Amino acid sequence: MRPTGLPETAVREEIAAALAEDVPWPRVLNSICTEPHPVAVEAARAAAHTNLGDVRIFRGTKRIERKVVSLLLELLGRPQGAGSLVSGGTEANLLAMLAAHGDALRTGRLSDHPEVVVGSTVHFSFDKIFAALGITPVRVPVDDGLRLAPDSVEKALTEHTLAVVATAGSSELGVVDQVDEIAAVVEPHGAWLHVDAATGGFVIPFARELGLPLPQFDFSLDGVRSITIDPHKYGLANVPAGAVLFRDEEARQADSFFHGTPAHTTFLGTRPGSAAVATYAVLEHLGREGFVEITRTNYENTRYLTDRLADAGYGLLVRPELNIVVVRVPHAVEVSDLLDTRGWIVSTSKRFEDAVRVVVTRHVTRDVIDEFVPALIRADQDVRAGVAER
Repeated sequence: MRPTGLPETAVREEIAAALAEDVPWPRVLNSICTEPHPVAVEAARAAAHTNLGDVRIFRGTKRIERKVVSLLLELLGRPQGAGSLVSGGTEANLLAMLAAHGDALRTGRLSDHPEVVVGSTVHFSFDKIFAALGITPVRVPVDDGLRLAPDSVEKALTEHTLAVVATAGSSELGVVDQVDEIAAVVEPHGAWLHVDAATGGFVIPFARELGLPLPQFDFSLDGVRSITIDPHKYGLANVPAGAVLFRDEEARQADSFFHGTPAHTTFLGTRPGSAAVATYAVLEHLGREGFVEITRTNYENTRYLTDRLADAGYGLLVRPELNIVVVRVPHAVEVSDLLDTRGWIVSTSKRFEDAVRVVVTRHVTRDVIDEFVPALIRADQDVRAGVAER
């Protein structure tokens, strides 16, 4: 810390210079997050001082959080359910596993060696969660569409099974597990079924309304006990804004030190109320109709991208179910690195070689796609030429 402070103008200039190094949104093609909706930015700014960890002070902010939770539960088919806003998918998944552990303990089903059945494409946050909670993951095969196979889940269920995790929209590949079929297998067994819909939660309900053949994944399925959903992704809210929702039960609570302060149901104690207010602003401003239209545009642009790629001779690793496109490109890591130097940010999978991942979200317009595809072709050609010379 400086002995004496800098003038505000100097601080602002330094911050502006640092932020100018960030890649502008239209050239960011690897992120499921996007620029927050202007109404969310305005609302977050107004609530920048709020803390959902102290509801004696921030009473109105807490009331808004409860409204947001109610709106999300209504979206996911369980208005009478429970839940909380959290920092994002990782915390939500952690709380879901804690809730599954608590449920098994209460009902006498908790094994000395608890296991959770997951697919090989489950989100990497679960590696940390299982290590922290002392849970053994049982990884089962995925099908040809890279989705968790219901028959593999059924074979993996034992007396040690604490929970099963299905993914409603893989952030890596954009595929949606057959949650309805998985729920039918898990529910008679009595295990907790958690659905990680951090990526697809703000896409699938609206895509289904548009007639896209995506499986049901929410609380309308009897076996689903908890769901992760992230408003700061396709929900257009400010980061951090995630949510964990429960069919009937909250996650394990932790009492505070003080009288009059309710027990915390989230992992974090101090939580930004700005996230709740921003999410509420977007949900109320856009409504279901607004999200349907945004989803329609994202899917139309996804089809436009896949058509442009096909015209250029590129194939896909898997058919896009969400607005995530994984295109087969030789020497994908080198191509990605070269695109990075040219101002384009894409992803490459560690598991699937020769595949470049592109996320089509609100800032990825047709104009952006028309700039990107030639840039990809040039980078691909330059890398191939370099490899040939070696």
